[in-house]
Amino acid sequence: MAAATHDSVLFAPEELRNKINRLRDFNRVEISRTMTLRNLCILKEIVESTLERDRSRSLQILKTLLAEARNTCRISKLQPIRIGLCGSPGAGKSSIIEKLGLYMCKQGVKIAVLAIDPSSKTTGGSILGDKTRMEILSQHPNAFVRPSPTRGIMGGLALNTNELAMLCESTSHLTLDIGFDIILIETVGLGQNETEIDNVADLVMYIVPPGSGDALQGGKKGIMEIADVITVSKCDGRLEPSARKVRFDLEDGIRHQKQRYPGWIPPVVLSSSALDRGMDVLYGHIRNFQRRMIKSIVTKRIRQNMNNFWSYVTNVLTHKLQNENTVFSEIIEKSENKLIKIPNYLPYEAAAEILEHVFDENYKHNDH
Repeated sequence: MAAATHDSVLFAPEELRNKINRLRDFNRVEISRTMTLRNLCILKEIVESTLERDRSRSLQILKTLLAEARNTCRISKLQPIRIGLCGSPGAGKSSIIEKLGLYMCKQGVKIAVLAIDPSSKTTGGSILGDKTRMEILSQHPNAFVRPSPTRGIMGGLALNTNELAMLCESTSHLTLDIGFDIILIETVGLGQNETEIDNVADLVMYIVPPGSGDALQGGKKGIMEIADVITVSKCDGRLEPSARKVRFDLEDGIRHQKQRYPGWIPPVVLSSSALDRGMDVLYGHIRNFQRRMIKSIVTKRIRQNMNNFWSYVTNVLTHKLQNENTVFSEIIEKSENKLIKIPNYLPYEAAAEILEHVFDENYKHNDH
């Protein structure tokens, strides 16, 4: 009976095939609908029957696409690659993505842009203005631009960025010239220690503005350790001398840090969105990395899957404990009150007490 109920919420075979074909035909509306469906499922964590249907259907689409992709063999072009673009606020990420994306599109490359916007801690809302800043690119027939909110997730990404990237990749039919070739993922402004983009991207591109002081970070831990390609932006006009100095300092710092991949030294490229400068060089480095680092990318994807697994577990458990009325709600409320009223009651103690009850409750259910 349960199986029949589950089957009833899935797409019928013919309807599923029509959706898959529309996704592979680069139907922007269908791609957006599928992404929205997946967004709702992951972020609301499904309780009602309608949301259960959405979760099952979105998973059905994604798993079907992935299965078909794995059962074919790409013969005419490289596997899709994910490029993570990060940098401090004002570094020029959106401008570089538009210019680099347009350059790629002119080469006949089909790209998807997943632009992550910060969410308000007060209201939970997001402006989602990146698509507006990429106005020309978003209208190009070879490009698809999708803004997504962080909804409080740390590290510059949304919780489901990895799944949206998988969806974009899986629309590529591996024996036909359709689907996305490159997925560009723009993070929100990052600090030196926020490196979550490395759990999603195959190649990390670090964008450094001239005169920002970021050149001094070349020898420090953090974002520089995961950067595969670095570009010094805004290299034009009066900022060009400063940009050249920043490049020199970064290259000097790279020489003193351990290589991430044997045989790959992160190149530092001068770029200017205003002058369309450096986009051909950046694209060349991306393709070079894609060809030379195939085995490293495969190994990295395995590690990313494990990291994203634990990220989902952590975020879903936190969401359930904070927002849903469960058998632990009373315990959580008591712990919160103790934190407020008892000066020497530590957050660690409160967390340990809650987790002890959570696991004890699960053990009781298992015993029955």
